[in-house]
Amino acid sequence: MKTKKEHTLKQPLISVIVPIYNVERYLEKCLNSIINQTYKNLEIILVDDGSPDNCGKICEEYAKKDNRIRVVHKSNGGLSSARNAGLDIANGEYIAFVDSDDYIAENMYEDLINIARKEMSDIVISSFYYVKKNGIFPYENNLGGLDKNEILYQFLTDRYHSTICSKFFKAALFEHIRFTNINFEDLFIMPSLILCAQKVSFTPKAYYYYNHMNETSLTSLKNSNIKYGLFKAWMEHERLGEQLHLPKVCALSEYRAARSAIGALVVDIVNPVLTQEEIKNCKEYLVKKQDTKMGVKYRFLGWSLKHCPIFCKLYGHISIALRRKK
Repeated sequence: MKTKKEHTLKQPLISVIVPIYNVERYLEKCLNSIINQTYKNLEIILVDDGSPDNCGKICEEYAKKDNRIRVVHKSNGGLSSARNAGLDIANGEYIAFVDSDDYIAENMYEDLINIARKEMSDIVISSFYYVKKNGIFPYENNLGGLDKNEILYQFLTDRYHSTICSKFFKAALFEHIRFTNINFEDLFIMPSLILCAQKVSFTPKAYYYYNHMNETSLTSLKNSNIKYGLFKAWMEHERLGEQLHLPKVCALSEYRAARSAIGALVVDIVNPVLTQEEIKNCKEYLVKKQDTKMGVKYRFLGWSLKHCPIFCKLYGHISIALRRKK
């Protein structure tokens, strides 16, 4: 009879990559949810992305308690940079990601790897929960019964949430794919990963708890200029739509990319953060797509950017004030 240790050693290794920055309040709950997984053959890669708080120290303390944990300390480069640093040293046959202010159900990886092996899938997509101040709510959408191409279409048209952390991947998919250093990097990368996969599976079960209470997270920084990341992500969707000859994807992506480019330029007037190259990219795209139908509001903002930037500045300040009240 095989011992429990022998059985564990024959299980595929899963590399769990956790980018960490300024989440001291949430980190221990996150790490506990990973180390207490019912599936034990894990390589847990903690990437301290130059965190200014005690996160680096907490990581080292956990590494002393659990030999499956590897800690990487690096200068701050952002979420994509931290995930890529983890991918560069990962040894697992499968890859999973957890953001350090979130947490996961204890049976997440046991269930997902069983699905991946049983169905011979390169990607397993699961549902997830939103954790908010007024409760925990499931993300209600379903990809059941769809084949890979149909699932790809759902992601290209943003009908299913692209968050990378509720997915489970064959490591081989990342051989030539890395995260792009923009906001909304998940929206950007997911279609390419699905396109490279031989088979994609879906389970409606939710395992991932997506924290919406962290006021320092990207989703909470409502006054930050995140429109440029959306612009780049939708440009990528448009490129793939053209490559795959999907005119509806191209039309939707062009519409959203143009709106995001205008939004980025408007916000930048109020809070200048874009580089000259990024501003140039937005402007060149808008010139190229000047006939794109965007609605009255965005057409007027686009006109104002050229002829009356003071209105864009006023509009930006009003928008920020209204968002702060929410």
